[in-house]
Amino acid sequence: MITTGPGADTAEAAIEELRLLLEDGDFAGASALAVPNHAALASLAEGAAFSDVATALEQGDAPVAANFWSGFAQGIGQVLELEADVQSVGTTTESGVEFHLVSVTPVAGSPQMIVTQDVDGHRVDLFASFGAGLAGRMLSPVEILLTASTEDAAVILAELGEIVPSLTVAASDETLTPESVQEILQLIELITRVS
Repeated sequence: MITTGPGADTAEAAIEELRLLLEDGDFAGASALAVPNHAALASLAEGAAFSDVATALEQGDAPVAANFWSGFAQGIGQVLELEADVQSVGTTTESGVEFHLVSVTPVAGSPQMIVTQDVDGHRVDLFASFGAGLAGRMLSPVEILLTASTEDAAVILAELGEIVPSLTVAASDETLTPESVQEILQLIELITRVS
């Protein structure tokens, strides 16, 4: 059982803590640095069963967040390599939610925006930060959810509404391709269809 501790004191500290935890392979520890329920919803992009997603939303998604960071470290984890330059670049507010923007520039790479929210301490907003990589793979599962009349689907759809501000922030990233922005906007449109 993984329990989620408090987030970090600042947005930059959240990124620094996450980098150290990923470097050490402490994915259970890193789970505390994801906004609660985001990893459960992101697992839709990996084809998770709706019953598993709903259970994680109801019982806490720390184990799913640990799996997310494990996969992240194996995939695009070089963004958070220890030598990367981490700089706060301010805040933005969307639908009453404040987001803290942090630019992370790997030694040999382009800057990537990592976004945190202060939810009992700063935690990485998976959808504001990585929406471009998740949105396209979530379209089909969300379309299926919209037609499913199950209790699990209702739980997931209710929670999906909470990530619309995060996806809106992701879509405003000027470094994204038009295709990526379009996928994020399509996902927002699907999610808001039920509200």
